[in-house]
Formats: sequence, C-alpha cells, structure tokens
Amino acid sequence: MKINSEYSMIKRSYKDYPGDWIIIELGNLLERVRRPVEVIANHKYQEIGIRSHGKGLFYKKPVKGSDLGNKSVFWIEEGCLIINIVFAWEQAVSITTAQEKGMIASHRFPMWKSKGKVELNYLLNFFLTPFGNNLLQLASPGGAGRNKTLGQDEFNKILVCIPSNIEEQQKIVQILTTWDRGIDLKEKLIAEKKQQKKWLMQNLLTGEKSLPGFTDKWQEVRLGDLGELARGKGVNKLNVVETGFPFISYGEVYTTHNIMIKQYKTFINSKGCEESLRIYKGDIIFTSSGESAKEIGKAVVFLFDDVAYAGGDTIVLTQKGNDSLFLTYILNSDSVIKQLASLGQGNSVVHIYPFQLAQILLLLPPLPEQTAIAEILSAADREIELHEKQLEELRKQKKALMQLLLTGIVRVNAEKVN
Repeated sequence: MKINSEYSMIKRSYKDYPGDWIIIELGNLLERVRRPVEVIANHKYQEIGIRSHGKGLFYKKPVKGSDLGNKSVFWIEEGCLIINIVFAWEQAVSITTAQEKGMIASHRFPMWKSKGKVELNYLLNFFLTPFGNNLLQLASPGGAGRNKTLGQDEFNKILVCIPSNIEEQQKIVQILTTWDRGIDLKEKLIAEKKQQKKWLMQNLLTGEKSLPGFTDKWQEVRLGDLGELARGKGVNKLNVVETGFPFISYGEVYTTHNIMIKQYKTFINSKGCEESLRIYKGDIIFTSSGESAKEIGKAVVFLFDDVAYAGGDTIVLTQKGNDSLFLTYILNSDSVIKQLASLGQGNSVVHIYPFQLAQILLLLPPLPEQTAIAEILSAADREIELHEKQLEELRKQKKALMQLLLTGIVRVNAEKVN
C-alpha cells in the first residue's frame, strides 16, 4: 500500500513534535459508523454532499426513494467525521451535526466516531493543513479526479501525532473555532455590505431616487452616442516582451470593483504599440469575449496617467462629457447586463462587437449628479474592499495558528493539561 511505503517518512515528520504527544494510526482512534437505510419507494429522502477544501456540508434537494434506484445509502449520524472518498484528496472533509439528523448519504461518504482518544474537530483541522492534506492524498491511490479514491485500509493506517491529553486537543479546537467565528462574521458582514451596494445601485442608477439638491431629469441615450467604440488589436508574439508598454487583454483586466488596477502581465515593444489601440486615462475597457454571456461586456475604467494598449479581446470606449466611473457602474448594472446577454454571439466562446455595444440604452443624469453618485458607490466599494482585506488577514492568522498549535510549536495551557 502506498501509505505503508511512506510510513517511515511520516514518522520522521513528527520528530520535532512534543515528546508527550502520541503517534498513532487512525484505525486506533476512530470507529466506522454504518446504519443502512431501508429505502421506501414513496418516502422522501435528502442527501448531503461535502464541499472541497473544508468548506462544509451542503444539502441536495429531497427525492423519493424510488429515485434513488439501487444506490446504497446510510443514515447520517450526529457528531461524526465524514469524508467524500472521491475528493478526500481535495479536503472534502467535515463534521456532521444535529442539523443533518434524518438525512442520508451514499457509500461514498463514510462516517467515523471517536473511540475517546481524539477530538474529531481536532482531526478536521489537522486534515485542513497542507501536511494533513498530503496524508489524505497518500491514502487515495489512483489517478487524478474520480479515479483517486480514499481507501479504507489506507485511511486506517494514516499516522497522526496528537496531544495525548484530549483536553489539550479541545483547547486547541476552541482557539481555532474562535477564529472561525470571526471569519464567518466577517464573511456575513461583507455579504451584507454587497447587498447594501446592490440596493444603492438599483436605486441610484435608475433615477428612482434623486440625490438631495439634484432635480434635473435623466435622459436616455445610446452608448455609441457618448464617444468612440473601438476593438483592440492583437499583436505578433515577437512583439511581446518582459518589460515595455502594458498590453491589456481579457486576462489582464484586473479590477478593484469597477476600477482597473495597475497590475499587468503582458508587455509589448514599440512596434507592438504601432499595431495596437491606445488606452488613455478615463477610457472604459470592455471584455469582448468569454465562455458565457455573463462574461462579455464587463466594464472597467482606466484611471492612470500612463498609456496602455488594448488587446483584440477588449473593446475601448473613448468618451468626453460624462463621468467615466459613473458610466462603469451603470454599465455593470442589472439592466445593462441583461441587454448585453441578449447580444452575445457564439457557442463555446461568446463574443460581442463594438457596433452591438453602441446600441446599449442608458439612462443618464447630468454630469454633477453622475459624479455624486459615483462617489457614493465608490465609498461603498472602498468599505467592502477594507472588510475583504481584514477577512484575508483573519484567514492568514488562522493558518498561522494551525501551524503553531497542531504541531506543538506553541502549547496551549500545557502545564494545566499534562
């Protein structure tokens, strides 16, 4: 077995762990749980699934027993370690709760209870580390994808090094759970802020609510009337260089919300510039192709003093007289997205062309109100961006804590639990 061939290597990996921790096979810590379902044809059953990368359980739509066919299914037991054996190598691991009571899972989702020497949430966090993930991969022989399946014998022989005192394990879990709660709260706050921004866009970009001090009527215009729309041009591979002039194609449209950020992957030489289309400060860049209609026509504004060049899978709007940032917000609004989706052409790759973009209908206020609305939406974006940075920092902190606590580099109240 592959796990056996790596046995000594795994033991060596634990040489710097605390001396009072134990190295033990999972089979000595866990007990398999299997309670088969006697399927009744006209009863409804709800199956669970497990997201990869430790993102938890999800629930499928209820189906009748007759729709399950000959598939073997088992009742979900509360408080079990559960793994999707097909994607164990992608950390499709979770813990069942009382919420899943009465639900079912197929034979591809085995469950284990603790024999009393291990806290299951400790094991869950361990399997979400790079080293724990490596052990799951070693226990999953076969090729990539669905052929790489977790083996029962291989899983039981996985060697782990854990605190011998279960109270120390529980304390570690408690600390990591505190960070999980902080991450969860921050994710919910970001979702709320995005919902608030969506409400602002629905109201401020449709003219349904006027800002205080603005009373002038909005006018309906076509995008083509606001300036010149032109498609970028491809360049010869010989003109692509490591340094030089930034060349923006679909893959280089990096954005902070609706604003182009200065992060270029591709550069071209002066000859390439002669063949391409220039992008100036205030120009709006559109994606002209994508794998679906949802990916075409996305707009960002270029707000830098330097000059860039447009690739063949982008379209550039050069305009004057309107607030470019406001235009990008309205061009990414629901009403415009619906118009764009109806214009896309193609099957495997969907395209949109300048003459089609020119027909897009927009409802615009006078310039001063455009600028005021853009400032409000920009403030909302900045707040979202700040929370997203804080979320990323929380995730980094938890990752660092996992490395310290799950290897014993930092002990938790060691003098009280030894």
